Amino acid sequence: MKELTRGQWHVWFGLAAAGWFATFAFFPELYRAVGVLHYGVWFLDSFAILASNDAVARGLDPVAPNPLDYFNRPHVYTHWWLELRQLGLTRAHNIAVGFAVVAAFFAAAVAFLRPRGLREALWYLAILGSSPVLLAVNRANNDLVIFVLLAPVVPCLLDGRRMVRMAAIALIAVAAGLKFFPAAAGLVLLAGAGVTTREVRERLVLAVLALAMVGVSLAQDLAAIGKLAPKATGLMTFAAANLPAELGLTGLGAAGFTVIVAAGAVAFFCRVRWFEGWVIAPSEMGVWLSFVLGAVLLAGCFFTGTNYAYRWVFAVWLAPLLWRLPRESTAPVAVRRFAAVTAGLLMIGLWADPIASTVLGALAERVPLETAKKIAGVFFAAEQPLTWAFFGCLLGWLTQFTREGVRRVLGR
Repeated sequence: MKELTRGQWHVWFGLAAAGWFATFAFFPELYRAVGVLHYGVWFLDSFAILASNDAVARGLDPVAPNPLDYFNRPHVYTHWWLELRQLGLTRAHNIAVGFAVVAAFFAAAVAFLRPRGLREALWYLAILGSSPVLLAVNRANNDLVIFVLLAPVVPCLLDGRRMVRMAAIALIAVAAGLKFFPAAAGLVLLAGAGVTTREVRERLVLAVLALAMVGVSLAQDLAAIGKLAPKATGLMTFAAANLPAELGLTGLGAAGFTVIVAAGAVAFFCRVRWFEGWVIAPSEMGVWLSFVLGAVLLAGCFFTGTNYAYRWVFAVWLAPLLWRLPRESTAPVAVRRFAAVTAGLLMIGLWADPIASTVLGALAERVPLETAKKIAGVFFAAEQPLTWAFFGCLLGWLTQFTREGVRRVLGR
């Protein structure tokens, strides 16, 4: 049988991914089989944003419980989203808006994921087609919008034209204006592939100024949303605070635990010599910077708040490096093993909760509800060290990238 070319593998992967998502679109009852609740309504999260716009148009307070939303949710995002009404968009357009968001995300993800063979394609499908991503697609969550906005950042940074490279700053600033946490993506601006130290410094100064302007614009939003945003708890969520909570720590105790352990991990990775002799090939620079982009977004969310599972969509950018690096014969053994461990922990993070949710859903029909809840609690507590281990690994990769970037900025 003739071996497929990379282009052909890419096409087949796109078709397989499209078929996977289409299956759930035509048979939404299958969502339960992967631990996702459908609620009988499509695109709940885009609907909430449009309902907030409708509330403003009617003179209602958008940060109050919204009677126009299915679940009376208040607006828990920045006021920038409330400008959608200026485009004439209302709840009546939700299906079109939600589909456009999902289609744009799918196109960006498939354009990025370019498998070279069957096993690599299956690895990508296990990430792109995972339950957290299905959850985001089902709800047309606005993290998909952030993904689409930030998808051109790395291609911009690797472009040969200075103005295009600087456009990455604008993309990050706009994304931060929509959801705060994308400001962490500014770390990737430390990348110095093919540019002078002076340009990297200028890039960082402009980014600080741009994000400061965004911060001024969103100051009131941040104060209000902090009180309104729901706290994600239980299965299909992740947060650094979950582990100290299981250990009985709350408030300053939990924050102190997180800071001490995270700082200890960074100090550890600053001292180990695992990465010595490892140089990213120029052809793989886009894969590496995309990994850094996804890693800093996920780690930033993990260490600063509670998150629903759909935030794992940014794991799509981790996929190529974690597949290729363990198989890269020229990389140091320690780096290859570290990448393999990170990949294994990522797969646990993506699929453990959905599988547990599905099993517990079936079990709840046979045992008392309280018993099922206790089992869920035990499982949730047991997986927290593994979740921390994964994000500890991300800190390792980010520490390596940051050290090199800071040395570059300092002219070393």
